[in-house]
Amino acid sequence: MTNDHVELKGSNRTPPQDSVRRRDVDPRERIDVTITLKGPELPPPASMPKRSLSRSEIDRKFGVRPAFIRNVERVLQSFELSVDDVKQGGRSLRVSGSAAAMVAAFRPKLGVYELRGEGLIRGRRGPLMIPRALEGVITGIEGLDQRPMAFRHAARRPASQPAACLTPGDVQKLYNFPPGNGAGQTIVIAEFGAPVNNGKLMPPAYIAKDVAAFCKRHRLSRPNIKTRPIDITPLNERQYRTAIRRLPKKLGNILFVETAETMMDVELVAGLCPKADIHVYFASWTQKGWIDFLDEVTALDTAKPITVSISYGLAEESPDWSHGAMTSVNHRLQIAAMMGINICVSAGDDGIGCGQRRGRYHVEFPASSPFTVGVGGTMLTSREDGQVDEVVWWEAPGRRTGNGGGSTGGGVSALNRRPPWQTARVASLNPRAHRGCVVPDVAALAGAPFFDIVLDGKPDTGAGTSASTPVWASLIARINARMPARKRRRFIAPLLYAPAVAKTGFRDIVSGANGPSPRPRRGYEARRGFDAVSGLGVPDGKKLLAALSRV
Repeated sequence: MTNDHVELKGSNRTPPQDSVRRRDVDPRERIDVTITLKGPELPPPASMPKRSLSRSEIDRKFGVRPAFIRNVERVLQSFELSVDDVKQGGRSLRVSGSAAAMVAAFRPKLGVYELRGEGLIRGRRGPLMIPRALEGVITGIEGLDQRPMAFRHAARRPASQPAACLTPGDVQKLYNFPPGNGAGQTIVIAEFGAPVNNGKLMPPAYIAKDVAAFCKRHRLSRPNIKTRPIDITPLNERQYRTAIRRLPKKLGNILFVETAETMMDVELVAGLCPKADIHVYFASWTQKGWIDFLDEVTALDTAKPITVSISYGLAEESPDWSHGAMTSVNHRLQIAAMMGINICVSAGDDGIGCGQRRGRYHVEFPASSPFTVGVGGTMLTSREDGQVDEVVWWEAPGRRTGNGGGSTGGGVSALNRRPPWQTARVASLNPRAHRGCVVPDVAALAGAPFFDIVLDGKPDTGAGTSASTPVWASLIARINARMPARKRRRFIAPLLYAPAVAKTGFRDIVSGANGPSPRPRRGYEARRGFDAVSGLGVPDGKKLLAALSRV
């Protein structure tokens, strides 16, 4: 601690995992950060408002006074930093300046790191220090570090597996979707990728021709899709093909998979809600990217109900997270929930391990937030009598590998307390754990027989909780479209647990587990009723609509 600066609580970070520090950051480099300011306390989950609030109501109740913001701006300007934009009713400031100015203001230990031999990022280690005049005013500063904090949850089919897959019509039949096409709804899809000017890594591509080919293949009308870059811009078709041709094989494979998964998200939503307004946001994979994305979603100027699909996450206990950033993300998720925005988040594809090297049981954030709808995964299996069962998704070795495999994430949060609507007795498998939020809330198909998509003009397949999540986002939009007007814009997660809804709106999943090979039952197991691998179960869309219309 210095006389003029104090430590920012929750800001400590270890160096990026699997990286090597290569050099100092150029002091002239321009850096953009997002600063979170302390505002009025948000209500606990048990005291959430009974009706959704508008953006202006949120700002009046929970925003920061302009005079307060001006004082912060004066302090930042003294370090040659500028406030470029104000979001979240003043709780979120976009600030820019040189690396030298950021170091003077916040004392970060910056460096340029090579990430897993793939590309260069700006990283930091240790805590941040803030000017003493801003103590208790600033609660988070994100953007100094560019390490990946958003990993996809999508499985790839091994070449040896058969090519049978599900069409949009098959999905609607499997889950008894209510009639409709999503007209009058807004569906937001989150895509994260490499930050700009980072050496070798590139953002994913968005290929509009693939969406057109997919819709033609399934005799669907062309959807209204808008791509919305936040701090990264997706590659177009020409840039994608050039990059695939010129990049080293390893990096080319990464770009191919990222693009395939982006197109899967978009095509699944387009296939199930072709008349919805579909907004595809592209943000950097950093902690700042998460925060900026949520700031943009909650600023959308539309009277239409908004549903969000996020097929990304990271283990709560990953050393790459800072506690302050998770708190900042959670606050924004809660504001979205209070606005009646339903954010569906994938539970992960690596079972109880969530890609971590430690021996504990993990769940992923932000699926573990009580202010999201966490989505787990199932698969279809054939019995000897010819019948088909839907069970918990698990393919050896219970995590993703280059040759396939994976299993649904699920368990009990170590970060977020259990909300009052989760009344089932589900205990954490970790010793001395608190009564945390249970993940997932719901489930849908993530494994075999996989989903039909189009990639780079050719038929392809996709799967994982990266697929079950846009299925749920699309279903919520279809349900919203047929609800009475006064019930269309509501935070749906607590309503799903109402006894009348949980009993009639779901098909229970009673078989399977998500532990590691060769004994998946060492993880969490499916059981009758609510559990920590399939949540409430998979939907019966028409019955779910009827039940939600009555609560």
